Amino acid sequence: MRTRPCLAVLAVLLVVVSGIEADAKPAPKFALFNADGKLVTSSALYGKGNTIVSFWATYCVPCKKEIPQLVELQKKHGEARKLALVFVNIDKEGKDKALPVLKELGVENECLYDMYQLTAKKYIPDLKIPAVFLIDRRGEIVFQAVGESAETMRLLEKAIEGLK
Repeated sequence: MRTRPCLAVLAVLLVVVSGIEADAKPAPKFALFNADGKLVTSSALYGKGNTIVSFWATYCVPCKKEIPQLVELQKKHGEARKLALVFVNIDKEGKDKALPVLKELGVENECLYDMYQLTAKKYIPDLKIPAVFLIDRRGEIVFQAVGESAETMRLLEKAIEGLK
């Protein structure tokens, strides 16, 4: 009779574990240019460690508030969690419009340019920004926040702390 409860527990564990794997969502692949004109691929980024990807635009006031907070989170956890931070600008004017804003904000992190918004639409079909994604070293999205929220940074930091 003892085997029946053990089998029930094992069955529940299998459902939970398979549910976790089934919910794993691979990050969409992309190839975008940086400010130097170098093509940067998602596989090159995600293969190095964990990555925060932030989609933003110069006209987005909440984005400009969020950018310095993301930089601070990356500085705080970057070394311990092998955490990179990449900004993806979706302005149609590209780097000519984005670079002065990043400079004004004191940002030195890499920025990629998605002028046609093709990559952004893979991540956020409705193009609602700010949009932040935490992608683990396997290339899977482990956290995402789309739109302005006072809770984003707290929840993102909790997700970062849960990374291996």
